[in-house]
Amino acid sequence: LQFARGLGKLPVVVRDVRGFLVNRILVPYINEAAYLMEEGVSPFVLDTVAKKFGMPMGPAELIDHIGVDVGHKVARILEAAYGSRMKVAPLLERMKANGFYGKRVGAGLYRYQGDTMKLNPGLDLPKMQRIIPEEEMLKRLIYPMVQEASRCLEEKGVAEPGAVDIAMIMGTGFPPFRAGLLHYADDTGIRKIAEELERFASTVDH
Repeated sequence: LQFARGLGKLPVVVRDVRGFLVNRILVPYINEAAYLMEEGVSPFVLDTVAKKFGMPMGPAELIDHIGVDVGHKVARILEAAYGSRMKVAPLLERMKANGFYGKRVGAGLYRYQGDTMKLNPGLDLPKMQRIIPEEEMLKRLIYPMVQEASRCLEEKGVAEPGAVDIAMIMGTGFPPFRAGLLHYADDTGIRKIAEELERFASTVDH
């Protein structure tokens, strides 16, 4: 800890578990974004919703920046460790199989040419069968992260909520003005989030 602080870093102490903390919380966000795209939500729309919330980039762009091959490998490891709640979305499986690894190869969810970024027509994403309000999209992106963060606390993967909040702000760019993921959850209302997660569990097909 002293060494890390001496380098000007802000270390967060976590248990040695699969995904440690930030990756473990972030994978449900990425997976849910992929499931929303399977339901016909445009990557551009998802990215816009996330950026309106305050994220530095949306989940589709994040997937392309991480690299689908890298993200898929991490997601598979976490699925093996944590079961069905981390099941890799079919869209990510198809992208990996087709070599749509993301920005570094010029094609992922988007196609990249110089500074231009357009939807990748090779993905052949489905049309939206029902209108999904932006508020619901946002809840489906953020609330699974809250749920996984709560598991990290329950399982003593991290000592206290403030550590989760600072790790998510510094490690993922979670909007600092919201004071962290769990602070946001407290402001929203834990009971409300739990009720919404139960509703999604009964109505969303995955």
